[in-house]
Amino acid sequence: MCVRTLESNRRGFTLVELLVVIAIIGTLVGLLLPAVQSAREAANRSSCGNKMKQLCLAMQNFHDSRKVLPAACDRYPYTATTFNTSETATSPAAFSFICHILPYMEETNLYNSLSSNTNRFGRGAVPFGAATLGQGTQHASQTVLSGLACPSFGGQGVVQMAAGSNFKSILAGSPPYNQIGITNYKGMAGLVTYAKAGSFTSALTDNGAMPLKPARYSNADTDACPQYGQGLAAMRDGTSKTIILSESKEAGNSAWIDGMQTWVCAVADDTGTLPVNTNGVWVTTGVQSALGYGPTQTAQGRISINHGSRGTFGNSAWGPSSDHSGGLVVSGFCDGHNSTIAPDIDPGVYFALCTRDMGESTGE
Repeated sequence: MCVRTLESNRRGFTLVELLVVIAIIGTLVGLLLPAVQSAREAANRSSCGNKMKQLCLAMQNFHDSRKVLPAACDRYPYTATTFNTSETATSPAAFSFICHILPYMEETNLYNSLSSNTNRFGRGAVPFGAATLGQGTQHASQTVLSGLACPSFGGQGVVQMAAGSNFKSILAGSPPYNQIGITNYKGMAGLVTYAKAGSFTSALTDNGAMPLKPARYSNADTDACPQYGQGLAAMRDGTSKTIILSESKEAGNSAWIDGMQTWVCAVADDTGTLPVNTNGVWVTTGVQSALGYGPTQTAQGRISINHGSRGTFGNSAWGPSSDHSGGLVVSGFCDGHNSTIAPDIDPGVYFALCTRDMGESTGE
């Protein structure tokens, strides 16, 4: 009787009790999930900063070896085309600064393959030409380099068609390689570049640490290739206050091999007004910074860079930008350190950081 009585008194959870437990668990998950996501993003941002640090060190090692930095575009950008499979003296294709620092990124084999198949990046070499092979029969541009990908990047590791941007080597070129590796880290060309539509003053042209016009450029038809960039001595605003590399979430014009797709500028191409430097102070009334500038739901075609009839003959939707929480953009400086910059930074301060010798104060 006692055993039967005890067994008859046993019962399971009621439906109400189960619902209460589930509700408690759901509440705890809801409280913990933001913390987990925050921790993951913090780890991604740290990893992104480490990758930027390695690239900045590679740039410095290149400078130690060559006494100059690599050029953003290793020949004249006005005539650099990326979707030609043949080459003429007046239409030289451009290799990126990334191609030239590959040995300092532990990618010596890829660099040697590129160098040997392009006559040491000399005249007549085409980034997407059939002869530019990286490993075996794989085209060099198809190599995806993990050190060039931000962990928070929402896109793929290869070139994608995206709102506001296009990639003419795929859309109009031959051969259209299905998978072309991208870079989320690009050279800072300065405030105004050769991509800028309309007119601009020479004082604002290519004033960044990695200007598009190579320092030793003379004649696009006869200059030896490749061309190189500035020396660190040209960073007269201070190497610790001059951005050399910037993160970008561009998914279209972003092939790491292509010198016309591996740079950004500090002013959005379709901004209504250009900034003016008056006695070391930027007048930015009406000027749209390119930091975090790109397509929106109501303006899908908004772009940061309009290449127009130059370079890739296409658009880059995004300039300096990222998929990090809050839109923070990891930026590398000429002295090798990196920092995160928020999109609400004062445009004048940002412009000061993006130019190399304009004598501005960054307020630091």
